[in-house]
Amino acid sequence: MAGLAPPGSAAPALALGGLRRAAGLGGPGDLMAEESSAGASASPPSAFAELLPRLGLGVDEVPAILAAERYSRLRQDEARARLAGLDLPDSDAGGAAAVFALGSLGRLEASPVSDLDLAFIYDGDRLASAQAEDLRARVIARLSGADAGDFDVPQKTFDQAVNLRTLTRNIGGKNDSNLSLTYRALLLTEGAWLGGAGRATKHAIFRAYADATISRGRFLTSLGNDLHRYYRTLCVDYRHKVEELDKGWGIRVLKLRHSRKLWHLANLALQCWAFDSIDDDGDRDVALGAHIGWPSLLRLAGALEHFGAPELAREPFACFDRFLAAIAQPQVREALAGLRYEQRERSPVWRELDDNADRLDAATADVVELLLRRCRRFFVRFCVL
Repeated sequence: MAGLAPPGSAAPALALGGLRRAAGLGGPGDLMAEESSAGASASPPSAFAELLPRLGLGVDEVPAILAAERYSRLRQDEARARLAGLDLPDSDAGGAAAVFALGSLGRLEASPVSDLDLAFIYDGDRLASAQAEDLRARVIARLSGADAGDFDVPQKTFDQAVNLRTLTRNIGGKNDSNLSLTYRALLLTEGAWLGGAGRATKHAIFRAYADATISRGRFLTSLGNDLHRYYRTLCVDYRHKVEELDKGWGIRVLKLRHSRKLWHLANLALQCWAFDSIDDDGDRDVALGAHIGWPSLLRLAGALEHFGAPELAREPFACFDRFLAAIAQPQVREALAGLRYEQRERSPVWRELDDNADRLDAATADVVELLLRRCRRFFVRFCVL
């Protein structure tokens, strides 16, 4: 199969040659690429632009996707530059602290109206919690402020330094939490490294699943189950936020039906690709680790290429481009933020984006039908039941 295999492995890779550098911190096989090149002045080539001709799309057909990718990379570079002089204990000593961008900035979906979901992870065996919180405060001080170009770092879900050992030692147990699940899922699939021991941190999370003996499951199902659990948690969390906390519903449900639905589908497609193309468990682990951090659309399109149906990626790309173009407009976000649920059908903004979500639903159903045809027993056993 075309493309680059992870270093030191004969396992195949999804057929996107230039994507490895462009995709950023994907997994244990790829993490050092971004850390070692963070100070380079040249931005990586657009992974999306490289792929589009193979899907039958032109760059003029998905301008919002490409604009979001460019803007996200620019802002990631700016954040890294601000943190470069901060003395973070890093990978030379095995990794004591790391900083990541999550959310739209980590997924390469950001626009000027996006904030920065900041994750600060530390090794509790090597760094005290008070020291970690002090370092996190210094990181935020470097990034945030009221001047033009400063980052808006909200103190909501990601409002504290998080002990890596808490994330890796309690998976599925009584002391596990939705917050820990969120960090694990997002660090592996969309965490963009900004400073510190990024490679060591992600590697430790991935190996917490892969190195288990009894519970890892065939085809690393323990990881797949945790990602699936996070997706369903998001769906239920939506209910709590809009019903119990009375938070805005419009933007949240549209993000669920666009960004998060594609994220979930891309995880399933990646699992099917790994099952169908790699026989050896070790090689499969390496390949999964090296691709799990790719943006959702690229994971999906790469898997569809493998299954001989790249054309099925065109409609998801088109739908997601329309979503990104709309959500980047302040007036659209304001209209959705103030929209009452019972008045939604009167809103042209809502109707257009709701129709777009319906189109994406149809396109994702076509992808699922393909995966069922090509990997039926695996898909049912390990992705559904």
